Amino acid sequence: MSAMLVRAPRATRIASTKKNIKRAKSLASPIVAPIAQAIPVSIPQGRASKKTFTFVVLGFVIVGMLILLAVNTAAAQASYEKHALQQELSQMNSQQQSLERAVSAGESTENLVKAAYRMGMVPAGSPAFLRLSDRKILGTPVAAATQGN
Repeated sequence: MSAMLVRAPRATRIASTKKNIKRAKSLASPIVAPIAQAIPVSIPQGRASKKTFTFVVLGFVIVGMLILLAVNTAAAQASYEKHALQQELSQMNSQQQSLERAVSAGESTENLVKAAYRMGMVPAGSPAFLRLSDRKILGTPVAAATQGN
């Protein structure tokens, strides 16, 4: 690529005479007038004093600080609630584990045999089976021994 010289455009000078300003206003008036009439609020013409500006800025700062305080307070409260719920969860987990231990202890073979004897149950002898297709009895049925034996 070859390097080309680039020339800056010439700055045109705008004459700020009263005639040009008046002409610009007269040209813009038909365009701006309907828009200005449609806007119900008047545009303030003056400047705010330093006192007013200071009060507005301080108002924004105070409102911002109050909002920040409210957000921080809500976050702290949520943190306390989270901690309480975590403690409750850990208590429920330990209760669940103790209940599971009790159930597994109750399901052990030794405890089931003891509970069956307390209810009057006895171990069965050799079982007999019925074959339904030909109505035949397989095996010899034996009555269960009573508790006294």
